[in-house]
Amino acid sequence: MNKNRDLGRQTILLAIGWLAALPALSVNHVALAAEKKPKVLIIGIDGCRPDALAKAKTPALDELTAAGVLLKAENLPDRRTGGETTSHPMWFSILTGVWPDKHGIRRGWYKKERHNKRYPHFFARLKSKDANLVTASVSSWRGIRRHMVSAADINEYVEGDEPTERRAIEVAADPKTDVLFVHFGDPDLAGHKHGFSPIVRAYIAAIEATDPRVGRLVQAVRHRQTYKDENWLILVTTDHGGKGTTHTSRGEVPEIRNVFVIASGLSVQKDSAPGIVHTVDVAATALAHMGVKLNPAWRLDGKPVGLKEDG
Repeated sequence: MNKNRDLGRQTILLAIGWLAALPALSVNHVALAAEKKPKVLIIGIDGCRPDALAKAKTPALDELTAAGVLLKAENLPDRRTGGETTSHPMWFSILTGVWPDKHGIRRGWYKKERHNKRYPHFFARLKSKDANLVTASVSSWRGIRRHMVSAADINEYVEGDEPTERRAIEVAADPKTDVLFVHFGDPDLAGHKHGFSPIVRAYIAAIEATDPRVGRLVQAVRHRQTYKDENWLILVTTDHGGKGTTHTSRGEVPEIRNVFVIASGLSVQKDSAPGIVHTVDVAATALAHMGVKLNPAWRLDGKPVGLKEDG
């Protein structure tokens, strides 16, 4: 009887000691994450409606979401922001962190609009903190390489999503690469040809064909020799949705305006629920993860979302 009582007391004491150690273990985990070098991979899937994404079979994107968070997002939250929900102004907004009324591209570079250099690509903000960071952009749309990207060590247009994937994997696997943006365009092409809708099989098929490209790109990152010493933030987003075979709208059409942001990685707060976010938040989130203090003088419209406070 006394022996059982003693064993019970020992068990209770061990349990109390184990529980008391939990905060220390948590702190140690955070400290280990903080010691890792921050890196960013942003994947843009052009013209991908969130309701179509939900219907499509996308195991790679589902895995990223399971290790992070899927945030509801939208474009052009206010008519004062101006611009059309077309690729030119929307990718400018994603990559600069400001809306068209600031960056100046309301319709497209082909309209001879001029980019306001006061609001550069977020690569330039990164370089202002650390000029030695290696930044790279690989896109399947010529407009991104020619008109949007600045302060990049690698800035390439590759025709077609398959060769874009191959080149992006090469860049991602290089241990010198710190920040990488990759653009895939097939869902947008399918939407324009067949229709932007979750009931259009060809459109869903294009999204499903993009998913393994995302998966292989993420695996290239995870197989880097330096990966164990790195803290990767992976962001996936789109520039617009679509309705019918178009996406021209000043933000009034929900099927066009509603988009998404997936944030995944050690620094992501998995249960974060900030409500509706915006695609301009992508650049701000990448900057914050990389340790760049956001300067109010930059007048960014975006803000960091989905990150742990310590991240």
